[in-house]
Amino acid sequence: MALSEEFNSSYSPRKLADNVLRMGYDYVTFFYDLEQRLLVTAYRYSDAGGTTVTPFSKLDREVLVEMRDRLVELGGKPKELPPEAPTLNKPLRGLNP
Repeated sequence: MALSEEFNSSYSPRKLADNVLRMGYDYVTFFYDLEQRLLVTAYRYSDAGGTTVTPFSKLDREVLVEMRDRLVELGGKPKELPPEAPTLNKPLRGLNP
């Protein structure tokens, strides 16, 4: 599934390397590094700014698939994402015997 033209025009996706997708919007820029499996977010407000780093394990898988697909559309050659980890159905702990 390709990202919509409206999304593409407002977020300006760009391939920085075969494994890195840059998504810029106004005062925030997202760098999806599919090799290191990290999202680096850079903020800039006037003279101030900051950076955060988030591992892919904390992100929504659908977003990661979309970003990888977009990078491939732009000519990138990222590896496949690892399979989604199964969720364990743990019993709820409580006061019930």
